[in-house]
Amino acid sequence: MTILANAREQLEYWTNTRRQLHQHPEIGFEEVETTALIKRELEKIGVEICPLAIDTGVMAIIRGTKPGQGKTIALRADIDALPIQEQTGLPYASVRQGVMHACGHDGHTTVLLGAAKQIFETRDQFSGIVKLLFQPAEERLHGARSMIAAGVLESPAPELILGIHGGTETPIGKIGVWSGPFMASADQFTVRITGQGGHAAYPHRNKDPLLAAAHAVVALQTIAAREIDAIDKFVLSVCEFHAGTAFNITPADAVITGSVRCHDSKTRESVPDRIDRLVGGITSALNCTHKLEYVFGIPGVVNDPAVVQTLTTAAIETIGGENVIQLERPLMGSEDFAFFLEMVPGAIFRLGVGNAPGQVLHNPLFNFPDEALPVGIATMTAFALEHCR
Repeated sequence: MTILANAREQLEYWTNTRRQLHQHPEIGFEEVETTALIKRELEKIGVEICPLAIDTGVMAIIRGTKPGQGKTIALRADIDALPIQEQTGLPYASVRQGVMHACGHDGHTTVLLGAAKQIFETRDQFSGIVKLLFQPAEERLHGARSMIAAGVLESPAPELILGIHGGTETPIGKIGVWSGPFMASADQFTVRITGQGGHAAYPHRNKDPLLAAAHAVVALQTIAAREIDAIDKFVLSVCEFHAGTAFNITPADAVITGSVRCHDSKTRESVPDRIDRLVGGITSALNCTHKLEYVFGIPGVVNDPAVVQTLTTAAIETIGGENVIQLERPLMGSEDFAFFLEMVPGAIFRLGVGNAPGQVLHNPLFNFPDEALPVGIATMTAFALEHCR
């Protein structure tokens, strides 16, 4: 039986597993039940579960029994949910108020569990080691670093790593691949503008930080429009604006926060100075002051070309060439998988989840399509067997 046929034969079981995960979502670093379920499934299979010095997440190892010295690789899936109230109305919808799997991590987790079963059952076909990393808190952008700090890339150290993420740009039944810079870095800025509050009837006696902040929100868009090369991939989004306590009081301060996404490292490094200069000019002109806090969050995801080539070859042999798509463009979304890639060569691929209505990530109507599971399982399994022979 082929890898794909085997995965399809087990679809009902993994569908039930995925729906159980979907019904009981947990946000980052609180994935206690999710961690317990993953461990139960791995124990059923017979996979070796390794001690991990963090409260949630799982590391497990499958050792090939074929004579020889194969490679050590890692396969990673994220396991956390989002603070979103589900609106799907599904019989297996989230039972937790305000929490749901709106990014498909229930599907990612299930794919890696399914791959673990197939890899374990074919361990006589390879001589290397496969490390399974079920990572918490991807949405909080700190889960990968917590796993790395806990030693998941040590003893033994993987020579490469493969990640998975559902892609709404890719049809169900297919995977999407991209070589080189693929996903953007993600940074956060907060600007506090301070003026002098007072009575709204006498604005000439006040120093209005709300007005300065409003001008700053508009002006910040000129960084992308007038300061960054149009060929570069760059996004600056102001996402929060807080000011005022009453309709007739000029506030004493205003706060705006936002997100910056880049693909180019030099552009990324230049952004804090650009924001500081631009906002500083506006606030000074309007008799206010400002303070910028800029947090460099996660780096960009850069897929190793050699790993992508091996993945592509293994996937073509397993799911068919017509089901392996070269993506049209890189993405401006971010992934803390990038921290793994700073340590180990690797790549992340997109598992097609389709673009039907509601199939938008981080959306209260999103539901990972179960029919995509076999393709993900087969792809990760084939990649592992190819590398660990």
